[in-house]
Amino acid sequence: MGTLRVPSQWKRALGVVGALETVPAEERAWCPPAGSLNASSLREEELHLSLLVSSGWRTVHFCVVPVVRRRHRVPTPEGTPLATGFPKGSVERVLGQGVDLVPASDQHWRVSTDHVLTRLLSELGSLPGHRLDSLCILDRVNHDSWRNDGQRAGLTFSHLKTVLLWASVLFPAPEDWADLEGAVYRLLVVLLCCLASKHLPHFLWPARNLLQAGALDRGALYQRVERFASQPEASLRLHVTHLARSVPPRIHNGIKSLLQLPASDPTYWATAYFDVLLDKFQVFNIQDEDRISAMQSIFRKTKRLGGEES
Repeated sequence: MGTLRVPSQWKRALGVVGALETVPAEERAWCPPAGSLNASSLREEELHLSLLVSSGWRTVHFCVVPVVRRRHRVPTPEGTPLATGFPKGSVERVLGQGVDLVPASDQHWRVSTDHVLTRLLSELGSLPGHRLDSLCILDRVNHDSWRNDGQRAGLTFSHLKTVLLWASVLFPAPEDWADLEGAVYRLLVVLLCCLASKHLPHFLWPARNLLQAGALDRGALYQRVERFASQPEASLRLHVTHLARSVPPRIHNGIKSLLQLPASDPTYWATAYFDVLLDKFQVFNIQDEDRISAMQSIFRKTKRLGGEES
């Protein structure tokens, strides 16, 4: 195997290619120009190259990142049932394709699992139900409402992608995803639990907390997400005729202490506990007797804990 170039060498090479591509097409006698490229930021001291591509009224911002593909299997913690909720054999197949190396600095690479997690999302898309639909809805609500049209810091699509992957493991039954509203709430209960406990575990390496970024105001973000979960209609008004409707809140005070339980006892990170949360939001519509029994057992346990604390 040859020597692996450092990220700065790849960036310089990409910069030369990008600069050549911005030469007007008519000067190269290729074809009539259909748009324009702006490579003014190619010399910025960043770990990626920024490129603006304009065509008519629309401008698209591309971040060009050098990636080195490795064929080493992704290491995951033993005992973590990641395959639950995915098509049979798909998780093993995706993890076996290896991980990417992306720049950590001008001289060093770091492991990136973005490609692996995106492939896992594609596998979920092959299943019947509203898994990806629910992700699209929360992504839109996050941009428009929680992040004020992208004007303030908050959750990223990577955060929401991780929430869906965990929700798919915690709610593996097809009936969990048959109804769009119920599918959205399966993501919401996982997201609220992570925000309340201030810990969103990486899907492949659960000890890594994805909510440690300093720019995140996790308290304010929790309030926005809980408000949406309690009265989603307020954030999804699409027509003026909706303004007259007044829908009562789905939940009441005190749910935050329930959402924080997995932070003190990891055994709560299980389907039965999240089924209790679904029941609190009035979207638990599962008919399986064993699952209902497990949910009721956890509910009684949480009631005892509440009594002891009071």
